[in-house]
Amino acid sequence: MSIDSINNYGTSGTSNTSKSSGTGTLSMDDFLQLLVAQLKNQDMYNTMDDSQYMAQMAQFSMLQAITDMSELSMTSYGVSLIGKEVTIAKIADDGTVSSLKGIVDSVNFYNGSPQVVVDDMSYSLSSVMQVNEPKIIIPNSEIK
Repeated sequence: MSIDSINNYGTSGTSNTSKSSGTGTLSMDDFLQLLVAQLKNQDMYNTMDDSQYMAQMAQFSMLQAITDMSELSMTSYGVSLIGKEVTIAKIADDGTVSSLKGIVDSVNFYNGSPQVVVDDMSYSLSSVMQVNEPKIIIPNSEIK
């Protein structure tokens, strides 16, 4: 049975909708739909081993947790750059690389990935080449 035919099985005559990102990867909903379709279509005299399903679900849950933790750490790292001086790599259309130095004003979260904002322009977090403390002079507040 091909995977495409699994989408024909639904509840109460409706078709299932998938919440996958369309990038060729499976979401937890996709995995559960496959599991339900396999259980519905198995031979009742030759059932599959339940331990395989549980092991696959545990592996998928672990992978999802690692992915979520990775996204959270990238978000935390992006926010920690606010107020820091960064060197950004800028790649032109012809492939030449130039750099830009500036202070990170804020962080945008576009499509789940943090982008640092330097001089009102957004740059991918992966384009940050160097991070430094800004070279600023803080006035002494004890002056009378």
